[in-house]
Amino acid sequence: MYGLSEIVEREYERCGFSAVGIVPFDLLDEERDRFGRWLAAGYGAGLGYLERSADYRHDLRRLFPDVRSVVVTLTSYCRPAAVRQPDGVPRIARFAWGDDYHDILKRNLRQLLAAVRSYDGFREARGRAVVDSAPAFERAWAVRAGLGWIGRSSMLVHPELGSMTLIGLLLLDAALPEGYELSEPLPNGCGTCRRCLEACPTGAIVAPLTVDAGRCLAYQTIERSEPVEAGFRKALDGRIFGCDRCLEVCPYNNRDGMPMMPPNAGLEAVPDRLGITFEAWRAMTSEEFEVRFAGSPLLRAGLEKLKSSL
Repeated sequence: MYGLSEIVEREYERCGFSAVGIVPFDLLDEERDRFGRWLAAGYGAGLGYLERSADYRHDLRRLFPDVRSVVVTLTSYCRPAAVRQPDGVPRIARFAWGDDYHDILKRNLRQLLAAVRSYDGFREARGRAVVDSAPAFERAWAVRAGLGWIGRSSMLVHPELGSMTLIGLLLLDAALPEGYELSEPLPNGCGTCRRCLEACPTGAIVAPLTVDAGRCLAYQTIERSEPVEAGFRKALDGRIFGCDRCLEVCPYNNRDGMPMMPPNAGLEAVPDRLGITFEAWRAMTSEEFEVRFAGSPLLRAGLEKLKSSL
């Protein structure tokens, strides 16, 4: 009979994931304290949901009271060079080239849960699929599961997949066996590289591992309800949704033979959304936007917000 970790290792690729790890549940007290200091320094850009969850993000029992083990998945969204936006059109962050990854990852995580439940000894297992829209320290869980380190940009870096990955958590009420050995933490592979800090168009990476959310173009173009602040408009340089600059310059994302997005991940780019010109964006109606971007993360920002960045 297979153990829980063996089952997860056998099934994760079939469910559309690039890498996986599993660890026992624990409280992330150190991460809670670090997060509190980050908020106290004023780097949270007044995002109320971050402040409201600051005291309990470290405890996954708030999301699933019976959690005993945590499956951590990575899904690469690195695509072949031929899949790209044409030159001279408004730029959309790569994670948003397809449908909303929150829904897709949850579906894939539930598929993994169903796979676990198909094995003897786990037929009654229960769980919850969690992505970064829930109050959890998903990057810290990925580090704990041996799936990478936190780079200077504060992004998770996997030694083979790089930092263009999406993290999913599957919280299970099934326990790992007593004496289960955790993966050894991966050494930080950034060395002396500072390319992400130097490339950030707004200086949002104010120190290694520290991002001022209010300066980040992802916040300015997605999270901020008002138009992009006047002081950051020049830095947009054609971007209307997100900013990939720190990812684009990372050496781990620019190696020959990098693993691509799993073919069954469900994150395929939608070509009809990638080549829209400035003129077409300006002329787009709300009805056209809702049809063309049905299921897209861009719906979160809304058409008027996107047009305000043109």
